[in-house]
Amino acid sequence: MGIDVGKFLKSPEFEIAITTYRDIFQVEALEYDRFGEEYRKLSAVIIMSREDMKKMGIKTGDRVKLINDHGSIVVEARESKREEPGGIAFMVNSPWSSALVSDDTGGKGIPEFKNITARISLTKNDISSLENLIFNSGEVEKNER
Repeated sequence: MGIDVGKFLKSPEFEIAITTYRDIFQVEALEYDRFGEEYRKLSAVIIMSREDMKKMGIKTGDRVKLINDHGSIVVEARESKREEPGGIAFMVNSPWSSALVSDDTGGKGIPEFKNITARISLTKNDISSLENLIFNSGEVEKNER
């Protein structure tokens, strides 16, 4: 009978810049079934460089918590198939990435989907559900801040 000391220790947090992009396969999954597993698998993901993942102790398939002043989400981390520069990660434009976007448009009328900054850390929490993102307006885990 051992104690899981890890549940009492907070994972280290790292700053990460996130930019969003469009994906035709994710859009097709959205059209087919917005609340389906395929849409979640393609949307609740952050794509990171090999160097960043190694530096942060993150492996493909790990769940990570992303948090900033606008929201908090849990998504799956995946290693980029391309050589990406360190310090920047990518998320498909979706309710998950939108939970981290400020509603302040700076008078431009368009939120900063390409300029998101967040803190990232490993977590054992479940991936944020689409239902919570929609009905709680990105305030999925405000109580954990």
